[in-house]
Amino acid sequence: MELRKKLGAAALLAATAMATAAGCGGRDSDPDPVPDAGCTGVCSTDAGTDAGTTDAGTDAGTTDAGTTNQIAAARKLSFGSKATLRNVVVTDVHYEKLSELGNNSWRSYFWVTDPAAPKEGLFIHKFYTDTPDTYRPQPGDTVDIEGYFGTEPNYEPFSGRRHHLANQRTPAVPLAITPKTTDAGVGARPPANEVTAEQLEASLGTAQNSAAFLGTRVHLAGPLTLTNPTPEALKRLDSSGTPPIYYGFEVGNGILVFHDKTRDRNLSDGGVEVRCDFQKEALDGGAVTFPNGISGVWDTYTFAPCTDGGTDITGCGSNSSDSGVPGSTKPYTYTIIPQDCADLGVVPPAP
Repeated sequence: MELRKKLGAAALLAATAMATAAGCGGRDSDPDPVPDAGCTGVCSTDAGTDAGTTDAGTDAGTTDAGTTNQIAAARKLSFGSKATLRNVVVTDVHYEKLSELGNNSWRSYFWVTDPAAPKEGLFIHKFYTDTPDTYRPQPGDTVDIEGYFGTEPNYEPFSGRRHHLANQRTPAVPLAITPKTTDAGVGARPPANEVTAEQLEASLGTAQNSAAFLGTRVHLAGPLTLTNPTPEALKRLDSSGTPPIYYGFEVGNGILVFHDKTRDRNLSDGGVEVRCDFQKEALDGGAVTFPNGISGVWDTYTFAPCTDGGTDITGCGSNSSDSGVPGSTKPYTYTIIPQDCADLGVVPPAP
């Protein structure tokens, strides 16, 4: 199919928006309606499964800003350890929400990369009360971050078990962010890492504390072919008895693409928000190729079904902590996560 797909004005805004409903699991109301909502701290139930053995409390960074391999060092800490990252750059925002309390506080889940070690990235979990509470991370910002190493909770849809820095729950210590440069824009991000399919395939069997390129933007060069629009690993598991849906597709020989930010969406008024849904094109019988390849963040994926077997995975309010990869015994796998249609090679129309 032709990738230079025309998007309407509304679709273009949606394609480039930084916020997405995925990841919040319906737990981001103010105040949080359930205990441990969003796991605003180190509260993983699988702590220690692939962390290192550094003594708790050891600072992963150093007093020297921009120390090479500081993110790699953080990933090897024991869960609950304090870590400081200096002069890292915000690359993409997974989810954000402005507080409904009228205090201009932002909740934001985002990725950072160290320009001194651009093959290393990490997910950051900022809650409304983390400092500064009014800071809204944007791609291109340069920041220092002090927080505690752990994982997203196992029950978090799609991002569960993912390594992160967050606040400490007990005793309560906020995640501390020091913005150093803001409003620089996406041009200030480290360039995406050029990767081969073989490099990504090699990391699939590697734990998070040593997997290559994890948490960073990557570019998998084209031409690429969409080889499977319904990979078992991205299947929704529920008890509805309806035809299954899949949260992305596969390119090449087993590289998964999680398409939450690029698929078409059904709207509550019965309309459809058209974006760049190449899975749909493939299911309709089209041959899909990406001549210029695919870009996005290379990070974890897991599926946490609703405990009642329902289909509203991000809104049921009760997801299973027994999350994993459908069709396998793996607790998580890795996928490319495109952030907008441009990451899939779609050029939006001129305004």
